Amino acid sequence: MLRLPKTLTLASSMILSLAATACDPGPIVLDKDVADGDEQLQGEEDAEEDAEEDAEEESEEEEAEACSGAGQMRECEDGSGTQFCGGWPQTTWGPCLEDFECMPGETNVCDVELGIYQDCIINDEGVPVWDADDCNTPLVLSFDAAPVEMLTSSAAFDISGAGICLDTDWPAASTPWLAVDLDKNGFIDGGHELFGSGSVLGSGRHAQNGFIALASFDDNGDGRVDALDARFGELLVWRDGDADKRSLPHELTSLADEGVQGISLDYGVREQCDARGNCGRERSSFEFVGAGGRVQVGEVVDVYLACQ
Repeated sequence: MLRLPKTLTLASSMILSLAATACDPGPIVLDKDVADGDEQLQGEEDAEEDAEEDAEEESEEEEAEACSGAGQMRECEDGSGTQFCGGWPQTTWGPCLEDFECMPGETNVCDVELGIYQDCIINDEGVPVWDADDCNTPLVLSFDAAPVEMLTSSAAFDISGAGICLDTDWPAASTPWLAVDLDKNGFIDGGHELFGSGSVLGSGRHAQNGFIALASFDDNGDGRVDALDARFGELLVWRDGDADKRSLPHELTSLADEGVQGISLDYGVREQCDARGNCGRERSSFEFVGAGGRVQVGEVVDVYLACQ
């Protein structure tokens, strides 16, 4: 029988022990923790997928039904009320309503003596409401043809001339009012000295929009207001720098000082609204002398100010 030296026997024992340790898969608890972690991660992923699928299903269920034309109405399927077709740019059926403040097509009067009217419209939620903004429509000038910039202002100003909706937003100095100082007192005192629904026409009634009001300055009837018209020199630009709705002498300049050569009365309609309900609708163009003496084209916009 071969006898190994003690040192070799000890070394062999150590090798066998290490080999056994290497082959040992290790404590079961570690493998279980890994498995549990994988299962938990998989469970979380499944839960997220289920939540996303549920959200998509709810979104599909809540998606409004399209309708063919704004202003239409129909009875609700369950007989609980009436639905109206509204919205922009896509029209959809609104909620079922049992009560609503007006019917599309109806006309209300802001002031019967002044002849200021408002229409019943369907808002973006499909609900018919009186359009109070029809009583607040003055012209502003955009020299770079950029969207009209509106600022919040808590000061009061009677744009309609009817003493209603005195709290509105206000255009920034970059898109100033077109104005006229009718009583020559050096100030713009109200909407009757702007060009919009607050303007009083020769008939004594108020203008439907700012371009109709401005047309009274077109003496020669050529469809534009410029230096060939007798009252062109009376037209002012009001840049209300602090938006306090009070005109100061340094905030008023003539069209000539602003380089404006003429304003076209040939307007079109393109509505653009901001998040607070102010909309620019009727639009035309004007020419002015810009930097370097180059003639440029700006945009005149009739803005419909929302009551705030």
